[in-house]
Amino acid sequence: MTSPPPPTGGTVGAAEHDPQALPPRTGVRGLRAERLELATRLAREPVPGPDRRAALAELVTSRLAELWADATERGPHLEGIALGAVGSLGRGDAGPCSDLDLLLVHDGRGHTADDVAALAQRLWYPIWDAGLDLDHSVRSLAQCRQVASKDLPAAVGLLDVRPVAGDAIVVHRAGSAMLTDWRAAARRRLPELLTSTRQRAERHGELAYLLEPDLKEARGGIRDAVVLSALAATWLTDRPHGSVDQALDHLLDVRDALQVVTRRHTTRLLLADQDEVAELLGTGDADDLLASVAEAGRVISYALDTTVRNARQALQRPLTTRRPVLVRGRRGARACGRSGRGWSSTTVSCCSRWTPTRRRTRWCPCGQRRRPHAPASRCHPSRSRA
Repeated sequence: MTSPPPPTGGTVGAAEHDPQALPPRTGVRGLRAERLELATRLAREPVPGPDRRAALAELVTSRLAELWADATERGPHLEGIALGAVGSLGRGDAGPCSDLDLLLVHDGRGHTADDVAALAQRLWYPIWDAGLDLDHSVRSLAQCRQVASKDLPAAVGLLDVRPVAGDAIVVHRAGSAMLTDWRAAARRRLPELLTSTRQRAERHGELAYLLEPDLKEARGGIRDAVVLSALAATWLTDRPHGSVDQALDHLLDVRDALQVVTRRHTTRLLLADQDEVAELLGTGDADDLLASVAEAGRVISYALDTTVRNARQALQRPLTTRRPVLVRGRRGARACGRSGRGWSSTTVSCCSRWTPTRRRTRWCPCGQRRRPHAPASRCHPSRSRA
């Protein structure tokens, strides 16, 4: 008696439940070509730029997670150590050929230096063998704070650290510590940040006035947009949005198209590549492309000047406490000797002097209304003489 035929789709179901039927892990092998292929396909489709970059970041993150699983021999979850991404990969706006800025961070407990070094070698060497550009570091939480206090580019990059694989709590602790130190040292780090920004502008020029601009390093480029976020992280000022976000997205789209055309890690928009980049973006010819890039550079440059001015004004304010404001309360009459029921919880003081800048009507705890600039004797002579 013959057995009945297998149901339709039985092979797929077996592949879902049989681990050996699943495709093997590939790690980062072939990731360079796969990123370019995905970016080229998405660039020719009506897919918004943020969605394209999110897809690229998801691809890289998933492949790095596979590499982590292979490096840790697919064993149990390691506590106190993790792989994090900083820079463009941490912000989620990495290009098709951008380098990988990775950080192996640990809490400094439970792992020897030899074990951490061996794990780092199992992570870094496959990435180099795959032909990917890698900027790597291995640090404990204390070393992250120490390096960030001395190295400005490292501090700015660590502001956007995000977990990739391993113990995500360690990465979140590192990011929280970086933000806390950055805000606490804002008065000291702001001049250093502005000096580096000015020096970079002197080296690479203004993005809006260059025929072959550097989309990242020129004044008004992608790097200045990162500086805007770093200034906002100090809590001294806000980051402009709206037109600034649109300008940044356009520069990132041009950079992605440039890397797809040249198939290499570059941010310099040369004359020889402008026609192909403009055709891929659908922005007309090279002149239209340069005009749109110049307009985006002017928007970011103006936003940076405004944000820097606001941050400097915030630092110049005196660090004094706010003057107490009198609030009328039910039991505040004791301040004037008319009741013995005690002070109100909202009453701060009685009959304080007026300053020329305060023109609001103020109420005394006794219920009497005082005019602006009125001396204390007009309200309560006995209180004034005392």
